[in-house]
Amino acid sequence: MEDYILTHKIASYECSADLLLKPECFLHLCQEMAESHASTLDFGYDWAIRSGIIWVELSGEFEFIRMPRWKEEVKLRTNTGKASALQAHRFVEMSDMEGNVLARADLYWALIDINSRRLVPLKRTSIHDTLAAISPAIISQELPEMPDTEEKKTCAASLTTSRRDIDFNGHINNSAYLIWALDTLPQEVTPAGTPRRLRIAFKKESHANQSIAIAHTVNGNRTSHILTSGDETRALVDILWG
Repeated sequence: MEDYILTHKIASYECSADLLLKPECFLHLCQEMAESHASTLDFGYDWAIRSGIIWVELSGEFEFIRMPRWKEEVKLRTNTGKASALQAHRFVEMSDMEGNVLARADLYWALIDINSRRLVPLKRTSIHDTLAAISPAIISQELPEMPDTEEKKTCAASLTTSRRDIDFNGHINNSAYLIWALDTLPQEVTPAGTPRRLRIAFKKESHANQSIAIAHTVNGNRTSHILTSGDETRALVDILWG
């Protein structure tokens, strides 16, 4: 399967006050690339809805090398393949127009039944043969586990989910968990620099008007964030700063 490539000009609303692309906006671009590519192969959103299923992201590993600036044109490249009986593996790479890599993502997706919200094996769908190949991982090394030392600082926050966070799949958009983790991390314990490596695992769907508790752990240039609602973990976010 050939790589799918698009160009994109960084918009003002995608940037923070320093005029650089916000981390969560790269997550948005990854989602758009996934849908656009899947649609060209006839297994995007429209195909899924007709089949009574939807694509959901299970986890993502991200690397930020240099964030592009407002009005900068970038090139986005993606491809996908089958990682297991239940998961599809997708990579996304963002580079400048000279070919220098700016950011990368390794993503794992699955299909769930619209009504039962249970995972649907890929082999039960018409795309099983299309996703026969396994996509290469493009992030060379996974984030190591956070070391258990006495230097750790812990703090907590809480919020209530909003209707504005709901996406077209009827649940909280993936990027919201990263936004919440970053926004509720107190400035006085936030490591210097910006996020350089990021790992997110999505454990359970969240919806509007839910109470979310966020437990932050800071250890040097590493932060870990556990987002829960009631006694259920909704997402895990792990960030390396630099």
